[in-house]
Amino acid sequence: MRRSPASLNRRLLLGAAVFIAAALIVAAIAIAFILERFITGQIDGRLDTQIVFLSSLLRSAGDGTIALAGNADGPPFDRPQRGWYWEIIGPRNALLSHALGDTSFDVPRFHLPPRGDRPAPADGPGPGGQTLHFRIQPTTVGGLPIVIVATAPRDAVTAPLHAAMRTLALSLIVLGIALVVAIVLQVRLGLRPLERLRDAIAEVRDGRRDTVPEAQPLEILPLVAEVNGLLAQNAANLERARAHVANLAHGLKTPLATLALALAERGRDPSGELHALAGVIERRIRHHLSRARAAALGGPVRAKTPVAARLADVGVVLAKIYADKHIALVANAARDLAVACEQQDFDEMAGNLLDNAFKWARGQVRIRADRDPGRQVAIVIEDDGPGLQPHQIRQVLRPGERIDETAPGFGFGLPITRELAELYGGDLDFGASDLGGLKVTLRLPRAA
Repeated sequence: MRRSPASLNRRLLLGAAVFIAAALIVAAIAIAFILERFITGQIDGRLDTQIVFLSSLLRSAGDGTIALAGNADGPPFDRPQRGWYWEIIGPRNALLSHALGDTSFDVPRFHLPPRGDRPAPADGPGPGGQTLHFRIQPTTVGGLPIVIVATAPRDAVTAPLHAAMRTLALSLIVLGIALVVAIVLQVRLGLRPLERLRDAIAEVRDGRRDTVPEAQPLEILPLVAEVNGLLAQNAANLERARAHVANLAHGLKTPLATLALALAERGRDPSGELHALAGVIERRIRHHLSRARAAALGGPVRAKTPVAARLADVGVVLAKIYADKHIALVANAARDLAVACEQQDFDEMAGNLLDNAFKWARGQVRIRADRDPGRQVAIVIEDDGPGLQPHQIRQVLRPGERIDETAPGFGFGLPITRELAELYGGDLDFGASDLGGLKVTLRLPRAA
């Protein structure tokens, strides 16, 4: 199964989105941790102040008990069953806040710090199963060891944290969307030079430019230099090939002219067939020599041949040649459709294919020309003749081979047509027509 090509745009956007999401999640976790520490610190400060206040009011009686010299139930420790409690544990008695009533609670003793240090934090259950946050301070009063405990509801930490995190989460989502939009714009802006480079290369292919413009971003300049170097190398190789073709044609013209003069002598060619064949060879050489000259001047990409007009002309000629068969020709091609091909070469390709269709058709030939994906023109020629089997298609594309030796021709038309099509960057396909015969599709580059 063929995999679809990976998109650079999709890769960049996906990578940026994953990175932004991971960064925002890490930021949310870090901010939540910082907020939790901050809120807890504020609560601890409030509880530590209460512990210091309780210490200042604490007195030792002579019988080993402890008592307070004033009222220690200021807000918020005056509200019952809210989690804001205090308790002082002495050797012989314990003092409780009015919010606790007569209910005491277990102090998490495993958190007890050494005497004289700052109060130690702890979390544990309180009255009614409520989760409390403790601050525990061991100290001495009149030589008596005591423990002062102040508590706050754990909700005093979690409720503000949750409220802040909801606002933070909404802010982070908005920030993430804004960052993704910015990345999308940045990626599109960053890839725009590649789109312009693609358009410039398409213009080179269409013959509207000779090279890719070098006014490009710094990162693309090496690629542009390589593409232009490749274009220059291909142009040089093509120029040498054209020169060789031209030299070969010129080299053959002299001996061919000598041969034609020799055949013109009396008795050398009584039937005149050899002289006619020499004329055909000379016309072929002139044709390819003119192609080499035209290519050297402008190249095939600058040639422009209207499809509909040329197909109509070739069809008229063949209809006269095969007038005795009464072939019905149906042609459908847009008037503005043109191929990047020299007219003589297009006439030769279309003539070979249409001649083959007229030759084998029983009564109908159909032509249509449409734009094909990939900036090409597809010319489809169908007939209602006997058609070809797959193994016969390979045979007819070999020069000099024919299916029916009794039919007129030399077996070079289809191979020459395929060769010319490939020289122009096109191709030639064979298939079955719904008319019952052969369907031939000739694809050629569309003219700019």
